[in-house]
Amino acid sequence: MPRDTTHTPPSSAPAYREVAPAAPLRAGLTCAWTYQASSRPAPDVLVIPDGCVDLIWTDDEAFVAGPDPVAQPASIAPGALLAAVRFAPGAAQAFLGLPLRNITGQRVALRDLWGSRTRRLTDALALDAADPVERLRSLQHAIAHQGPPIADPAMRALFARLDHSEAMPSSLLAREFDISERSLRRRCHDAFGYGPKTLARILRLQRFLRASSDFPLLRRALEAGYGDASHLVRDTRLLTGLTPTDLLAQRHG
Repeated sequence: MPRDTTHTPPSSAPAYREVAPAAPLRAGLTCAWTYQASSRPAPDVLVIPDGCVDLIWTDDEAFVAGPDPVAQPASIAPGALLAAVRFAPGAAQAFLGLPLRNITGQRVALRDLWGSRTRRLTDALALDAADPVERLRSLQHAIAHQGPPIADPAMRALFARLDHSEAMPSSLLAREFDISERSLRRRCHDAFGYGPKTLARILRLQRFLRASSDFPLLRRALEAGYGDASHLVRDTRLLTGLTPTDLLAQRHG
């Protein structure tokens, strides 16, 4: 990533940029991203659940976006610059030092989770970094200085298994991972913020959203793992409050 410390004033259009995490952090992060908000007031952004946790640095603090069970509106101040990392499946619990069930559906200031320990991270941030590239570099450096996050291999494998389009009862899933159903639910709540059934539903919706826009709606639904169109509609309304058509229109808009 080229070094560029020139600050560009926020434009009238928001800008989201996602990049691969720095090499030392790739075992525990899925991606790193920046968001430069429009200079003008804008409607809330609808955040669709994806089974992930982000650590976000805004102008005045670092906070954790916990795993969302349903879509949540996010209000971003005009001109705000966000730099963030997204934890790999199974990595956030150990790095944050708490079961993710404690922050499901919440946005929590890091200082409220870590207390005085937060200074170890914030002291490593370049608080005057105004350029998105420099700000993201600073955040990743601070995380590496804290101790790179490492994903729990079993939980990462469980996430990948649930992201398979074939539905699987919890009893069979527990047998596959050689644990009891009760342990499966507990570990899933601790590592992802909710149980395997909810996580599988969220991942299925994400597969639908990733499917090629060249496909008809029903084909996208079937390839994502939905039984039929009504199954897609029920899940989409449950997770986002929108119809599939409205959800796609909003995302593409």
